[in-house]
Amino acid sequence: MAYPKIAEEVWEEFLERITNGNTITSIVNDKSMPSWTSVSRKLAAEPEFERQYRLALEFRGMLLQEELEDIKRDARMGMGDAQGLRLAADITKWQVARMTPKIYGDRQQLEVTPSKGGSYLEALTQVNAAEPVVITDERDTQPEEVRARDKSGQNDCPDSDMI
Repeated sequence: MAYPKIAEEVWEEFLERITNGNTITSIVNDKSMPSWTSVSRKLAAEPEFERQYRLALEFRGMLLQEELEDIKRDARMGMGDAQGLRLAADITKWQVARMTPKIYGDRQQLEVTPSKGGSYLEALTQVNAAEPVVITDERDTQPEEVRARDKSGQNDCPDSDMI
């Protein structure tokens, strides 16, 4: 089944509206905009459009972050119910964290890239192949005159009866 071709200008307008903070539901309900079915098909078929769409969502998340400043200002000025403002702030923070996870996300992700030195297995092999290090007991390095007991275990300290 052939679907009607939607002009590129319409798709640009769609992405612009998302960037400006409009919800996708409000955009697809507009008769001049594509339906959600058309949007989902285009997202699945065109990786470049999907990249642009995700970027538009990130910009929308940044815009929502700015709304948190408005909510904070309203709370400081005593405008509105405290519980209502807290709920609005929590919902907005949740949305922002999902739209811009790299910037405002709750989860931290660490990316590890291998270096040009080889694999971890090769590094462990090199460590295991190295000459063993002999560790000496520091107690054996003290001079005999500093020791309180001689080799037989007898106490040579003149004041030992006081201890």
